Amino acid sequence: MRELAGLTQSELAKRLGVSQSLIAKIEKGRIDPKLSLVRRIMEELTPLIETSETASTIMHSPVIVAYPDERIQEVVERMEKFNISQLPIVNSHGKLVGMIYDYVLMKRLASIIQRPSKAIEVVAPLPPLVSPNTPVNQVMKLLTKNSVTLVVEEGLFPLGIITRSDLIAFLIKK
Repeated sequence: MRELAGLTQSELAKRLGVSQSLIAKIEKGRIDPKLSLVRRIMEELTPLIETSETASTIMHSPVIVAYPDERIQEVVERMEKFNISQLPIVNSHGKLVGMIYDYVLMKRLASIIQRPSKAIEVVAPLPPLVSPNTPVNQVMKLLTKNSVTLVVEEGLFPLGIITRSDLIAFLIKK
C-alpha cells in the first residue's frame, strides 16, 4: 500500500511519527505491529491510493449466510467449512437482519449462563453497507475501522462481502 501511495518508508514513518526502521521491519515481516498502528497506517495511506475499481471488483459472491432460526451448531460448521469469521443473517426473503461474528459467538458460547442455541441469539448489528459501484477507496476507509463491509442492492439484499483480507489481496495484485 505504501508503494501504491507513492511514499518512501521514510515519508510514511514521518507521517506516522515512527522510525523508518520500524516501517522496514513491518514490511519485511520481522515485526507484527499493533492493531492501532495498522489502523493509523491504513488511515494515512488510503486517501493517497488512486484506483478506479469498485466494490463489485473485490467482493466475494455469493454471500454465505445464516438464517435466524438456524442452530448454532450448523452456523459454526458452515464457518469452519468456508474458513470465515463472520457471516450475515438473512430472513426467509433473503433480506439482511444482522451479522454473526466469531468473537461474539465465542463469547456467548463460553458463557455458562444462557448459552445460545439459535443464530438469532448471537446477532450483532450490520457492518457498513455499500453499493456495488462504491469506489474501492471508500471501502478502504470503512475497513480501517471495521473488519468487514457488505455489498448490497436496494432493499438490504446482500450481493457480496468484503473483508480486510480481500482488500489486502486486491492491493497486492495491484
